[in-house]
Amino acid sequence: MNELLKREIISLIKKESKDPRLTNLLITDLEISRDLSHAKVFFSIAKNQDISEVKKALEKASGFFRTKLSKSVNLRHTPKLNFIFDPTPDKVDRLEELISKL
Repeated sequence: MNELLKREIISLIKKESKDPRLTNLLITDLEISRDLSHAKVFFSIAKNQDISEVKKALEKASGFFRTKLSKSVNLRHTPKLNFIFDPTPDKVDRLEELISKL
């Protein structure tokens, strides 16, 4: 279920979102609660983007995403989406940079 919702959200962001703040967005992971009422959507952004602006755009679009998800994924209840910044890709880039310097 996690992967299905993750794929659908990625597709919605790429195809349906018109907000320019969401163009370089990467959805890194998604975790759904056991009762399927909440979903944590982890995201990463390009280095030149402002995290708070991207998060605002995602929160503003969350209702739109839920509506579209309810139509594309057959669930009794569509989970409430909570977007959380994931710094992991930045850490990986930094580690690779340090390793290459050695």
